[in-house]
Amino acid sequence: MIITISVAVIAVAFVVLSIFLIRTLVAVRQVMLNVDQTVNGLKEKVETTVEETRLTLQETRLLVEDVREKSRKADAVVNSLTEVGKSLEQVSSSINRTVSANQERLGNVVALVGAGIDLVKRWRSDRKS
Repeated sequence: MIITISVAVIAVAFVVLSIFLIRTLVAVRQVMLNVDQTVNGLKEKVETTVEETRLTLQETRLLVEDVREKSRKADAVVNSLTEVGKSLEQVSSSINRTVSANQERLGNVVALVGAGIDLVKRWRSDRKS
């Protein structure tokens, strides 16, 4: 009789253990399904983000190349303006040297022109009177 009761208790314990194991496995399965759904959702979002990042990088590369090209063109313009500035400085220096060398002559010419203008004015006034 004790063996029968022991076997019955063991059987009941085994059934209870089996029920708890089944419930635990069902709960684990539900958690795994939720994890699978989450991973699938993340996978789609990651793929979308990767594609957007790729497009952004392509646009960035194009913009960087455009900036480089415009910078090269601006460098050429700045270099040209620098050369023009140097040429104008040389012309100005040359004019200053020429004026300095011929300053006395130019003063005499200006004086003669002034005297000529005065003579013409006197002649006109004498002629009218």
